[in-house]
Amino acid sequence: MSGLMLLIMDTTLWKILGPGPLLATLLLAFAVGKPFISLKGPDHRVTSSNLVQFLCTAGPFSSRNLSVSWLKNSNEHPASAPQLVPVNNHSYSVTSKAWVALTKQDILSQITCKVTHGDIDEPLRMTINLSQVVRVTPTLKITTEPPEIQDHAHQRVNLTCHVSNFYPQNMRLIWAKNGHKILTVEHTQATRNSDGTYSVQHTLQEDAILNETNFICWVIQDDQPPVRDSITLGTPRKVRGRKDYSHNLEGPLQRFAPGASIQLKYTSSELPTRQVTVIWLKNNHSLLQTQTNVFSGGETYNVTSTVLVPLESDDILSLVLCLVEHKSLVVFQKVIYLDQYLYVPPAVRVSQSSTVSSLVTVTCHVERFYPKDICLTWLEDCHVIRRMDKPTPKRNEDGSYTLEILQLVNASMQRSDQVLTCKVEHEAQPPIHASIILSTASFPTHKAIRSLSSEKSIHIFVAFLLCHKVLLVVSLLVLYTHRWWSL
Repeated sequence: MSGLMLLIMDTTLWKILGPGPLLATLLLAFAVGKPFISLKGPDHRVTSSNLVQFLCTAGPFSSRNLSVSWLKNSNEHPASAPQLVPVNNHSYSVTSKAWVALTKQDILSQITCKVTHGDIDEPLRMTINLSQVVRVTPTLKITTEPPEIQDHAHQRVNLTCHVSNFYPQNMRLIWAKNGHKILTVEHTQATRNSDGTYSVQHTLQEDAILNETNFICWVIQDDQPPVRDSITLGTPRKVRGRKDYSHNLEGPLQRFAPGASIQLKYTSSELPTRQVTVIWLKNNHSLLQTQTNVFSGGETYNVTSTVLVPLESDDILSLVLCLVEHKSLVVFQKVIYLDQYLYVPPAVRVSQSSTVSSLVTVTCHVERFYPKDICLTWLEDCHVIRRMDKPTPKRNEDGSYTLEILQLVNASMQRSDQVLTCKVEHEAQPPIHASIILSTASFPTHKAIRSLSSEKSIHIFVAFLLCHKVLLVVSLLVLYTHRWWSL
């Protein structure tokens, strides 16, 4: 069988079966006894700062005298102990796992598995570029030129969305104006940075903004939640023929959990009229619990309006619009995003994966929380063994965050009642704990089943024929004797 055909079979079987003893056996059969090596990583990109697993499989080898080593770039990298799997009476395959904590710098890194055995002159090697695995989320910033908009005819302003340090290169950029999409850019000319990431600048030209206008730049990578930045330009409209007057819109100074209600307050002074209407909208729906008061201050008026906004766990992407009108003319409008007043406490649980050699993988799942900054601590029987301040979580479609942190434990050194605890601290709230009692049960040992030798098979076949003939002779004798006595 040609090397090309073996490679095609190897790749196809990886995709269909995934890593496992069945796959290894089939590959060994196709390889016709020639040693091979395969290296498999995650089947999707993973955001930097997360831990990913790589599986190395090699064989067949005629003896157990082999070694497996891992290299990240040119440096040795820790991994699990090699696992030998018997293929038949005379050969073995070997598997080994390594975990890599991805960083932004790993775009230019490699992970290599090397297997050495006396059957082969040169070690077997397989390498994966970590650029195939890692994803780096961009940072966004919108700037304007000129920075101050002058109030004269034909003035134009350039808004530039700076998308910095992302990977891979493919991305989509969307501009929105006052909540409405105005431009989608599918393909942009990206600049490659020295660390392997990419950066993009896209400029949107708009007429001079005389009334307050909100612009948002969204960036979407593949199927990931979008990243955004926003900027508000212009000044509020004023009642024609009157001087400027002040507006103020404020909310609470702290965050609240879902189920609470917050108060937003609008105030203005020195209005020339009391015929002012204040409208509050949450996601384009009117809010009912509002109260507006107009106070006379001599020749001018002061307006105060408050609204109670109930917070829900899915309000991370919600907004409230305060709209002030005088005879259908917009005097003031401003958008407030509710995420600045909301915190969503995480749900925390701990799980344990199947034992691999003497290593046990324990995962702390921190699910659906906001904002993203948390502190995570691993404790072993109440003793701190690892602490992580502000790990990088994954952003969900609803704006919340999810985090999975893996901890490797040497099961052979643990007691049967060992307790591992994940403690999560979020938004100055009481810590949340989740614990698990470690199970050190290992995989069952795989043993090859011996097949009968050809010599034994022949003996059994001959014995079967002899037994058949003996039974036939005995039957004839019984029949003959019966007839003789009948005579």
